[in-house]
Amino acid sequence: MSLMNRPSVSCDALVLRSWPCGETSVIASLLTRDHGYVKVIAKAARRPKSSLRSLVEPGRLVSAEFGLEPGRELQYLRGGAVNLDPMTCAPDLERTAFLLGALELIDRCRPRDPFGPMAGGEGPAGGLFEVCEDFVRVLSSPACRRPDLVFFALEWELLRLHGLAPEVAVCAACGADPEEGGAPLQFALAAGGILCASCRPEGDARGGRALSAAALGVLRLLAGGRVAVGEDVDFPRALRREIGAVLHGFLGYHLPGYRLPAALDLLRNRKD
Repeated sequence: MSLMNRPSVSCDALVLRSWPCGETSVIASLLTRDHGYVKVIAKAARRPKSSLRSLVEPGRLVSAEFGLEPGRELQYLRGGAVNLDPMTCAPDLERTAFLLGALELIDRCRPRDPFGPMAGGEGPAGGLFEVCEDFVRVLSSPACRRPDLVFFALEWELLRLHGLAPEVAVCAACGADPEEGGAPLQFALAAGGILCASCRPEGDARGGRALSAAALGVLRLLAGGRVAVGEDVDFPRALRREIGAVLHGFLGYHLPGYRLPAALDLLRNRKD
């Protein structure tokens, strides 16, 4: 039976990962707008003149046509078009590292069943494609001056979609103002956010980590979706490292399968 006689769909997708299969084919992991996570095989995509070759490059936003047979682990990619290639939009080391890191993060911290309840518009991961699409488009824009903040905002949104966004407005334990009295700020992974002086466990180093007032301000901007990615805001390296450590620690504590994206090692020796 011809493959074209089998059911197929067409929808927007983000290419998360791809790897070779056989002599000329490619397997790719897609996050789609309408069908969640879908793994496809692009037959002969590694041939120079293949029309599928451009549809399986990680990081690209594409319109993809593929089979949709629930009993198959691999669906057949049949065609489509590239909507956005972020590697052609003001690429540099920083943007590339954050893009690859985001793809790794999204691919790892996801529902196992590509057609399960978390994949579509209902459930904890509803809206994940829209969040990822916005991330790629903003990161690709020449007007984006703060790709690091764009990446942190994506991490925050991923936590929010899982119902795990940290509490940074009030004390995560009692709801009091954590800044009242001028006591040092503390961020506790197990408690789910900021703790006030009364709720902090005494003599327990595992109770949390110190947090600067500047870092709390950035976390509150992330929580409110008010990240100034188009402005050259003051965001020194020490503050970036502090925000990164808080978010990575929180993701690692609460999301199974999370690990620090390997692509971020590209920025480890950055001097700015």
